[in-house]
Amino acid sequence: MYNRILVPVDGSDHSRRALEAAANLIRNLKNVPDLAVLHVNPSISINEPPVGVDLEEHIREEGKKILVPATASLAKMGIDFETYTKTGDPASVICKTAEEQHADLIIMGSRGIGLMSELLIGSVSHSVVQHAHCPVMIVR
Repeated sequence: MYNRILVPVDGSDHSRRALEAAANLIRNLKNVPDLAVLHVNPSISINEPPVGVDLEEHIREEGKKILVPATASLAKMGIDFETYTKTGDPASVICKTAEEQHADLIIMGSRGIGLMSELLIGSVSHSVVQHAHCPVMIVR
C-alpha cells in the first residue's frame, strides 16, 4: 500500500510520537516501505547579521542534533531509513520533499494549536494537510 513514508521531525514530543507511529506502521506492513526522515531548518531573515556568529552553521548544527535521537531510536528498532536536512519554510519544504521523494504518506506531529490560534497564524501541519500531494497522518 505504501512504498515511501516521509516523517518530518523538529525535536518535539509530537514529532517523536509521529516517528513512533511510522515505525509501528512499518513493522506491521507486509510490504516494508522506505522511510525518509526530514528536518527543516526554518529560514530566518534578520536585518543585522550577528557579529562573530555564523548563524547558518549554528542552525545546521541544531538540525543535526535534532536528528540524532530520531535516528538512534529507528536504528535500535532495526528500521532502515534515510535522513534529509533542508532549509526554508517548513510546510513548503515538507510538501516539496514529499513530491521529490515520491512519498505515499506523510506522518507528522501536531502541535495542538487551538482553533483561534490556527485561524490567526495557521500551523505547519495544517498547511501540509492543505497542500501535500499525498495523504497526511497527523499524530497527537
